[in-house]
Amino acid sequence: MKHIGKVLFALVLMGLCMPTLLAKVPDNTQAKIEETQWRIITGTVVDELGEPLTGVSIQQKGTSNKAITDIEGNFSLKIGTQQSEVLVFSYIGMKTQTVSVKEKTTVRVVMTDDATAIQDVVVVGAYGTAQKRSDLVGSAYQVNAKQLKYMPQMRLDKMLDGLIPGLKVEVNSDSPDHSRPRFNVRVRGNSSMSASNEPLWIVDDVPMYTGGSTNLMPGQNYTISPLSFINPEDIESITVLKDATATSIYGADGANGVILVRTKHGRGDRLNINISTQYGISKIDRSTSAKLLNAGQYLELAKESYINAGLNPKQFPFQDNDLNSYSTTDTDWYDVFFGTGNTFQTNVSVNGNSAKTDYYLSGSYYENEATIKGNKQQRFSLSTKLGFQLHRKVKATVNLLASYNTNDLFNMGRDYYKFLPIYSPYNADGTFRLLNMEVTGVNPDGSPIFQKYKFFNSVAEREQNTNNQKALYIKPNFSLHYEPIKGLAYTGQFGIEFQSNVEEMYSSMKNWSGMASLEERIGYSSRQTMNLTNWTTIHRLNFGRTFGKHTVSSVVGIEAGARDYTTVGATGSGFINDNILDVSYANSRKGTNYSKSSRRVSFLGQVAYSFDRRYYLTLNARRDGNSQFGSDARWASFASVGTSWNVHNEKFFKIPWISVLKLKASYGSNGNSRIGSQEALGLYSYGESYAYNGEIGGVQSGTPNRKLSWETTYMTNLGLRIEVLSRFDFNFEFYRNYTKNLLSNLDVSRTTGDTRVYRNVGEIENKGIEISITSKNIVTEKEGGFTWTTDLNLAHNKNVLKKLYNGIQKNMGTTSYMEGYDTHTYFLVRWAGVDPYDGSPLWYDARGNVTKTYNYANRVPYKNSNPKVMGGITNTLTYQGFMLRFLFNCQFGGYGFTSFGRSSISDGYNIKSENQAIDLLDRWQKPGDIALNPKPMWGVSTGSVMNSTRFLYNKTLIRLQNLVLSYTLPQKWISHVGARSCTLSFIGDNIFAWSPYSGSNRNSYKTTMSGYPTERAFSLSLNIGF
Repeated sequence: MKHIGKVLFALVLMGLCMPTLLAKVPDNTQAKIEETQWRIITGTVVDELGEPLTGVSIQQKGTSNKAITDIEGNFSLKIGTQQSEVLVFSYIGMKTQTVSVKEKTTVRVVMTDDATAIQDVVVVGAYGTAQKRSDLVGSAYQVNAKQLKYMPQMRLDKMLDGLIPGLKVEVNSDSPDHSRPRFNVRVRGNSSMSASNEPLWIVDDVPMYTGGSTNLMPGQNYTISPLSFINPEDIESITVLKDATATSIYGADGANGVILVRTKHGRGDRLNINISTQYGISKIDRSTSAKLLNAGQYLELAKESYINAGLNPKQFPFQDNDLNSYSTTDTDWYDVFFGTGNTFQTNVSVNGNSAKTDYYLSGSYYENEATIKGNKQQRFSLSTKLGFQLHRKVKATVNLLASYNTNDLFNMGRDYYKFLPIYSPYNADGTFRLLNMEVTGVNPDGSPIFQKYKFFNSVAEREQNTNNQKALYIKPNFSLHYEPIKGLAYTGQFGIEFQSNVEEMYSSMKNWSGMASLEERIGYSSRQTMNLTNWTTIHRLNFGRTFGKHTVSSVVGIEAGARDYTTVGATGSGFINDNILDVSYANSRKGTNYSKSSRRVSFLGQVAYSFDRRYYLTLNARRDGNSQFGSDARWASFASVGTSWNVHNEKFFKIPWISVLKLKASYGSNGNSRIGSQEALGLYSYGESYAYNGEIGGVQSGTPNRKLSWETTYMTNLGLRIEVLSRFDFNFEFYRNYTKNLLSNLDVSRTTGDTRVYRNVGEIENKGIEISITSKNIVTEKEGGFTWTTDLNLAHNKNVLKKLYNGIQKNMGTTSYMEGYDTHTYFLVRWAGVDPYDGSPLWYDARGNVTKTYNYANRVPYKNSNPKVMGGITNTLTYQGFMLRFLFNCQFGGYGFTSFGRSSISDGYNIKSENQAIDLLDRWQKPGDIALNPKPMWGVSTGSVMNSTRFLYNKTLIRLQNLVLSYTLPQKWISHVGARSCTLSFIGDNIFAWSPYSGSNRNSYKTTMSGYPTERAFSLSLNIGF
């Protein structure tokens, strides 16, 4: 019927046009002119996914001659040959395209997203689904390649920080335990106490293993995240799924959110070659480094502390001697451990599309020499995506991501702020210092008694030791797409993720890490390997058809997979020299081996219905089985329902200045399966230490629990989207995630042979609001005119632990799990300041009375680490070929407990062995002093360094995270060399940071937030397209 309608419409149009044409020309010349001046252009318009676009406007340039694509993306337009033979294609959310149709009768146009427009773009979903943003039912937020362009290229998760509402990326710990720290990615808060809180990463529909529950990689002393193995230049888009409608189809792995990574593919009707190169330098931002005492300040405070402790000044340890000139040494350990870093990257890609083949190939080299001396990363990357149209109904796709990564590591730990400024890393002759000499007493004649002490010089370790990792990452992916009838398609997919890591470490016999004494030089070597295979196969049927005003789509499928890894380690000690490092040549050798396997299978389904682009309904269901859980609880079911209403498409809606008004709601359940295997299956320890009757034996060290099951999160999401004047797009989402069956390690009867067993006990609630605003502040119709767009996202999340086993509080160091409180609530004694009379520390007891006695019984629930508001704001300004983009990342509220403060604000207790924070210059010295810090006393513990609210910093932080200034050269400048485009860019990262209560004489959150100072980087980039 719809074809008959098209024919009738064409006949009516011809009937209307014929009298006009006949009136304008003589009868004898009509046919000739009709033939020479008019012709028909037909074609199809699709998006980047190949999906047809309905409602695209096609206009012959310079005329009022127009056409609009039908529901299949097809169009037909009669154009006059005496006028411009150029067609202009325009569609909301897409870049306007001009296409020459000279000597053409058929065209196929692929329209791409417009990053500067208010986006009504196609959002990639789960298992081959995709929707326009205006049709979305679930909560999904997508960033494309242009938004990711010029972001730091070291790892994927850090690129998303500040771009996506409700997503936060933070360093795993504020302690400098590792020069390549692990990062936590949180989507709408923490929903677990003992299982993982990390989202599920999916790369081209295949899950990616990013480590255990805290992102630790097995079998390695130092974890290098697999998220650093992928070349960001190969990424087409990253979509974050957050609510039940978007994530419940992933069932047992979707409770913490799902991050879909889609890599680039072939496009266009011609060969495209893109070459990019980037070079940058970096230095630490000294405003974010811990503020410490210099040599003069240290000696002044140290001597004062020594006297305050009632010690004899003649026995002050740091007196000049033949080995040390303490009075003239002033070492800035930042200059010793930190230097100028540099980054270099080059990338070459080739892509295109023909009638039966589409292809994308890229090769990349990335090198980063960090500001922490001794740390270097290299990544050699290869990506291919080949599509073969084997038959008009059959398409095969072969995808490969591969990279070889080398990492030279040096971990100085706390040495950069711990080492005394009166120490030098070198002796007078330039050799590495291994000994310091200190006064330990006084001879009868009054002369000092000196004694030598070991100096564990990490600078020597950096230069003499070996610590590197080599990792091979390969991810092949094969799929077959068969469409037997229109709207119904089968897709079979098989993907493998293979990771092979080799870690080599050697402690030289030239420094204390490899020798017991100056005479006993040993040398220690370690070799650790980890091989992981993670395979997934997916078989699904996708259906999608439109019948008049009704659109129906569905997915049904089965997914199965397995993860296996094996670690092998060998350690050896006692070497001939530092040149022969293999464990096989050591005098003493030991080996270790560990392996783990897990299996999973899932049945999944989704049904979606929409009517007249007004009413939408989506149903999801998934049944999961997982071998990691107890034998009585290995299967679970998850489901969701979501609906939305496009009010602006209603006939009664007559508000002209509101172009979009959308309401949506969803509810459903998800699971969390990211736990270790021993929690459910138990653990036996076997070895010589458990020998019985002269034979090696074993004991049960972890009690099994066959009823242990996954945590389940019930998600509720409400959404409102309003687009005003086609320029301001407001999106509000309200959510409540309620997690039950929390995994918790609880006390059990000793008769079980264990002290604690994991059980499903407890409930957590996360609820909050997310706001995203996109505004086209200034828009000009003139091509190349000035434009200014702003993208703002803000989020607030409230986390509450609703239920614990019998309501029993569980203390976790500085924090505590308590019913009715945030899971990151601090449980501390409250700091009351300093007594002006005698300089002693003061605290509050549990009832709020001031006391001079520190007592754990006075701990109370205090503030928590969860920011009140977090988000980011990106401004993009363009004019002619210039583009300026800058991103501010911000968080307000929340508190962080500083491990730096515990060691470096010790009021004299640690002053002999560790440098102190500059804060201690504001100290009590005489009665009546109003000071921030108590009277310092050498080696004396007054309790002031015990855990208290004294060491909490306000986490409010504003950062200028990324700035880009680029210029695209005019086509006429580069066309003579065959170039299609050429862009020069200047990039700045981590340019500025501000936190409250910071100053030249005190530390704040920004100086202690990540264990190390922030790297400030500036780069130049060149991108050329042919």
